[in-house]
Amino acid sequence: MMHLVLLVLGLFVMLVIVRTMVTVELRQKPSYIENEDKHHAILLLWGVGIIFLLLFIPYQAWQLAGSSREWDGALVLGSSLMGIVLISLGFYCALKGKRLKARVPTT
Repeated sequence: MMHLVLLVLGLFVMLVIVRTMVTVELRQKPSYIENEDKHHAILLLWGVGIIFLLLFIPYQAWQLAGSSREWDGALVLGSSLMGIVLISLGFYCALKGKRLKARVPTT
């Protein structure tokens, strides 16, 4: 039961981090070098969270599926990793596209 809670919590945190990264990316572009460094450092810190969750979520799915060390365990790990990558990239593209459309002035 705990692995299911951690898996759902990990998915939720992943989507929140992706949403935060889109918000940070679409802020005003920094004009000074110091501000640009700060902008990239913030994105890098959120990226560390993404990398951790890309490893944590498949591990929790593997634990939930029974922790098999055979080929079925590899299948669970691989498919959950591909799934979380597709979910996060799809969410990123949808959110960024929606926010960019909202910024375009209509004539």
